[in-house]
Amino acid sequence: MFLGLGWVSNVSKCTFIIILIIFTAVISHGAEVAITIDDFNLSNSIGMEPLKRNSEILSVLKKNQIKAIGFVTTKYLNDPKALNAVKAWSSAGHIVGNHTENHWKYNDKTLHEFSADILVADKKLQQFPTFQKIFRFPYLKEGDSVEKRDGMRDFLKDNDYTNGHVSIDASDWYVNMRLIEKIKKGDKVDYEKYRDFYLKHMWDRSDYYSKLAQKTLGKDIKHTVLLHHNLTTALFLDDLIKMYKQKGWKVIYAEEAFKDGVYKRTPKNIPAGESILWAIAKEKGDSSLRYPAEDSIYEKDEMDRLGL
Repeated sequence: MFLGLGWVSNVSKCTFIIILIIFTAVISHGAEVAITIDDFNLSNSIGMEPLKRNSEILSVLKKNQIKAIGFVTTKYLNDPKALNAVKAWSSAGHIVGNHTENHWKYNDKTLHEFSADILVADKKLQQFPTFQKIFRFPYLKEGDSVEKRDGMRDFLKDNDYTNGHVSIDASDWYVNMRLIEKIKKGDKVDYEKYRDFYLKHMWDRSDYYSKLAQKTLGKDIKHTVLLHHNLTTALFLDDLIKMYKQKGWKVIYAEEAFKDGVYKRTPKNIPAGESILWAIAKEKGDSSLRYPAEDSIYEKDEMDRLGL
């Protein structure tokens, strides 16, 4: 019985659909990101009362069923607002990590001074039920000599700490600073324009580091994005999460992200630090990298042009 050639077309369509599904799964498999938030300085009430800022962030995380990690600089816990914020953070089931007592830049301190500062923070953080021994270097600076780099790695290992690396670095802090300056001047603030710039910037950096992972490692990873406990996070975190989802990314628990083997890597660069992906690419000799990897100088002109 002659069936005609229609079945060939149908088979081709089925084959194409299967290939497309497989291709999409492969492409999106590595597009995963966890929310990490640094500092917990609640002294600034400009734009939003600090504890409301904290509740807004927690509300967004709860709404999106996300467990994040907060890296706390413990000198801020002397402020009852910050102490209450971290208590609320921990009560909500989010991880609390160590971000030193004084938020010093390691390159400016000795190994002894800096390690002692970590231990001061460690003692203060023991009170929080979700505290885990995950450490993030302030400014992502991990040592400007072999002795300091390796000495700190040994110190962290001896004290059962892991490095809470960033994979997606960005300058949310600078966008926040510019927004705060605008509010302080008493100028009319177009929050939509700040949101649009913020989202564009965060996607630009996320896409860059995702592509850097694929270029450097041959695959994508479970990313950790660096944010700060500030006004822009309170205002735009929900939009950021929506954007990731619209781009096909999956927002995952921080604890899950840090299981990725990339965060156990120990690049040999001097100076040490930056995004873990940047550091690995640097170690492999990628000449396209800029230094510092992220800073206000890269965003200033565009924000000036837009009147932000």
